[in-house]
Amino acid sequence: MRYISIASGSSGNCQFVEYKNTRILIDAGLSGKKIENNLKSRGIDPSTIDAILVTHEHRDHVTSVGVLSRRYNIKVFSNIETAQAMTPVVKKINSENIYIFENNRAFNFKDLKIKAFDTFHDCQKGCGFVIMGNKKISLLTDTGWVNSNAFESMKGSSLYYLESNHDVDMLINGRYTWASKKRIMSTKGHLSNENCAEVLEKLLSKNQEIVVLGHLSNENNNPEIAAKTNEQYLNSKYIIRDVDYTLDVAPRYEAGKVYDL
Repeated sequence: MRYISIASGSSGNCQFVEYKNTRILIDAGLSGKKIENNLKSRGIDPSTIDAILVTHEHRDHVTSVGVLSRRYNIKVFSNIETAQAMTPVVKKINSENIYIFENNRAFNFKDLKIKAFDTFHDCQKGCGFVIMGNKKISLLTDTGWVNSNAFESMKGSSLYYLESNHDVDMLINGRYTWASKKRIMSTKGHLSNENCAEVLEKLLSKNQEIVVLGHLSNENNNPEIAAKTNEQYLNSKYIIRDVDYTLDVAPRYEAGKVYDL
């Protein structure tokens, strides 16, 4: 399996997974042109994308879902609640390219087995994904907390792409309104750096798993603080970076490292 972060952050999100003859995107939350260019920068022809999986309807995840689907005849997978909620942004998609899944029920698409699990965010019905080929990749962002089903679904992955959205002190002392701060820190908001580390503690098995931190706030976080907070917390639990796991931070605007699993 191959994984690449195409873009990640509050300004737009898109992830790429490939296995055998199947290429998918998870979300398409920035301009179609930017996604095309970032894919091409990693040698990927956008016309070879088979499907887009959608986590939820917010613009930083669906901005170009419709554009790319229409341009390249790409299938779009989401739950029914997200399909309905994202229509004002994505506009019309060919009915033959609309596929509806149920959260917490696995389905097959070409060479992949995929399971969406519940997330908890201020959207209609968000989800994270577990994607299985010869290995297992888990992707989780935009959630205020993580339930036992999500942990059970993700456990045993070779690569984890997880939200490490904000540094709590930066958020509290920042310029956002108190209402926005409360929303972000709520159980319908986003995982902080500390929250992410606590999730990783429960997931990692000291099998040299790959961890990619994503969906960083541009205002209330930075890659150095996110990586340091996660690493220090895991160190305190005797889970050691570059011994038990590797750690990377997904770039905000550009494509990240290519991971071949």
